[in-house]
Amino acid sequence: MVREPLFSPHKCTCKNSQRMSRFRPRVPKKVWGSILIVVCIVGLVCLAVQETAGAKLGQNLTRRTSSFGSHRRPITISDLLTIRDCEGISISPNGMYVAFVVGQAVYKTNGYRSNLFVVGTKPGSALVNLGTAGLPHWDDINQWIEEAPQWSSDSRFITYRMRRSPTETWQVWRWNHHGGTPIQLTHVPGDVIDYHWTVDGSRIVMTVQRPRDLNRETAQLSEHGILYDGKIDPWTSFPIVSEVLAHQTISTGTWIYEIATAKERAANQRETAFFGPWVSDLKEQIFNEKQGSFQGHHIIDAEKSPNGQWVAYRYDMFDPARAKAFQMNLFSKPVRGGKPVKLGSDPYVSQYWWSRDSKGIYFTQVASDGHTAKLTFVPREGGTPQLLFPRGGNSDYFGTLSLDASGKYAACVSENNTTPPHIVVINLTTGSVRTLVDLNPAFRNIELSRPSRMEGTNQYGDTWFAHLIPPIGYKSGKRYPLIVTTYRSGDYFLRGASGNENPLQVYAADGFAVLSFDIGDVPNNRPGDFQTKLLTWASPTASIKMAIDRLVGQGLVDPQRIGISGYSHGDEIVAYALTHTNIFHAASGAEGYDPYFYSMSGEVWQNIFASWGLGGWPEEAAVKQRWEELAPSLRADRIHAALLNNVSDSEYIAFLALQTSLQQLGKPAEMVIYPNELHVINQPKHSYEIYESNVDWFRFWLQGYEDPHPVKDTQYRRWEALRKLQETARMHT
Repeated sequence: MVREPLFSPHKCTCKNSQRMSRFRPRVPKKVWGSILIVVCIVGLVCLAVQETAGAKLGQNLTRRTSSFGSHRRPITISDLLTIRDCEGISISPNGMYVAFVVGQAVYKTNGYRSNLFVVGTKPGSALVNLGTAGLPHWDDINQWIEEAPQWSSDSRFITYRMRRSPTETWQVWRWNHHGGTPIQLTHVPGDVIDYHWTVDGSRIVMTVQRPRDLNRETAQLSEHGILYDGKIDPWTSFPIVSEVLAHQTISTGTWIYEIATAKERAANQRETAFFGPWVSDLKEQIFNEKQGSFQGHHIIDAEKSPNGQWVAYRYDMFDPARAKAFQMNLFSKPVRGGKPVKLGSDPYVSQYWWSRDSKGIYFTQVASDGHTAKLTFVPREGGTPQLLFPRGGNSDYFGTLSLDASGKYAACVSENNTTPPHIVVINLTTGSVRTLVDLNPAFRNIELSRPSRMEGTNQYGDTWFAHLIPPIGYKSGKRYPLIVTTYRSGDYFLRGASGNENPLQVYAADGFAVLSFDIGDVPNNRPGDFQTKLLTWASPTASIKMAIDRLVGQGLVDPQRIGISGYSHGDEIVAYALTHTNIFHAASGAEGYDPYFYSMSGEVWQNIFASWGLGGWPEEAAVKQRWEELAPSLRADRIHAALLNNVSDSEYIAFLALQTSLQQLGKPAEMVIYPNELHVINQPKHSYEIYESNVDWFRFWLQGYEDPHPVKDTQYRRWEALRKLQETARMHT
């Protein structure tokens, strides 16, 4: 249950909503001002398994792409689960090398492996495996967030923030780009949560999160009762002490590592002011996610110029009077004083960084059309942005970029709808792109369905687009069952839809047409106006129906065999679609807002509900009528599709109202709870199981197919009982 995030899939440096990692679409996918899912500091066992595979991970990487084999095999769930992803990339200042981190799920150990690689940018350069890059960099909702390795100014050394086991702290490590044993540079007390090299290469400046004595804090909190003040998230299943600790502010400080002496120390006041994070001198402050409100906190993040005299910052242009939400703009100003200057136009600014001479800013902007970001340059005082890439002729999706010191070359990750990530170098003078490393060469010999793009404008004037993935072996004139996935799509590799829980190409291999649907911009609402807020779900539902009607009219889709799947905000859309239309016959992932959640939501959420026109006692007449229009648990009698919900143990409570309502009404519904997970379910064995159960679910309800493997007998006996419930319900309607 998530409000449209500010960092949207493929609208930020977060790589790809198909991984949710990966709501890459990937900066972290933060759900600002909405659901604030936090990692429990104590009492919660989150996944932290790590294989230090060394050269093993690099054995099958190749430096260039070759042609497909003549005989391609069908895709499997394991193929999608074990895709190698780039988790951070950086080109050396001299443009001669590219360092990148690769991560991969390992089913057997239910964990992940990572490696750091270096490859030269000259044709034929050798790929060097530098060994493990340590544990994944998980964020608050369990996405593996990209973090770029950093180069020394002379392009000799690579540094990366790493820890090799859960008992270690995050520290800065150094590698020689030719290979060899890495060196742990820093040993600061606490965790290094951010760092950067100074321009002259003499220092590393770190933001350090001071250590906490959690045993002592837990003991102190446990000795007395805890006053409920609405500041925590009561609807989660976390123990109260863990919730209180997770919501407390953790102090940080600036530290400096001197390269010449190999010594570290806390920065003094003058050094902190110059090297440390920018402290805003504007009325608008940097956003505080603990507060959960944009009032006075519209600045998302900031970056000082190398000379320390200027600052660039991203600013959320949320304006209820505008039709669309969340324009992420870029501004610059002197560090102290001066008038802010807006840089560029309205689309989302996803990445930004200063030129080496502090005279200008590079930034990438993404629109809501699913296409790749545009790299531009603008002087710090403003002016017309200069488009650097792409300049036409390339439809691939280019992820996080890294520029060399001259601004002539960029390294990044590239992919398209049927090609998983690979490492490329771009000549920004000519616009040419050259592949350096294919991260997933096995996909050259896997048969994939080739998507085509659909788009339209619905009855509310909102635009949408989708990628239609036809079934493998499609025959003209035959109608196929359809699975719709929500709520993001794009020009990137179509893997698992938002949340990475739906194996799109496996669906196509099993005879489904698949509609990877993107809802476009999320409509804004006027504060307190429930009817305009309702368009957040009504408009995407109208768009999805429009797309389905088109496919049915073309003779491709069987209107009696349509399924839909959601995740996060997509759960809400699916729930609304199931309770306001009757076109779906099976669903996976549906949940929404109801009075039950309102009572458990805490102060932040209750303020959000008030802005939607749902504030106050839910039983008050006008408010009650609005809840009855929105809440899926209060409209469960209108749901006719069989519903499967795969949920984490930290969120299942929010799904109970709908699940219980459907059970009480004798409707087919099943909920599976996955232990020790957050908003993003990321344990490989759980991810595999969800992939497989979604395939089995849709095949059972839309194709009448049961996997004959004996281990699934119990599953199908449950589902056959649910089908009898559905048949009985139909007899009485």
